[in-house]
Amino acid sequence: MRPRQYAAQILQLKTREERNAALLQVPEEWRDLVRKHCETTWHHPSRHKLRESPKPDEQYNRPTSAAPAART
Repeated sequence: MRPRQYAAQILQLKTREERNAALLQVPEEWRDLVRKHCETTWHHPSRHKLRESPKPDEQYNRPTSAAPAART
């Protein structure tokens, strides 16, 4: 398995303890690189946008507001 594959599997784990335990199972020569991949992905802005964006069923169930005035 390659370092990015290890990182992808680690990032799918739910708790920090699980992620730390999985990181200890990575071969030692790749551990720092895998940790860096995980940290980079964890702190990437697009990850936060995905967490904050509405779920597909929520984006259409928003209360409707008054329609904007038509341009003439």
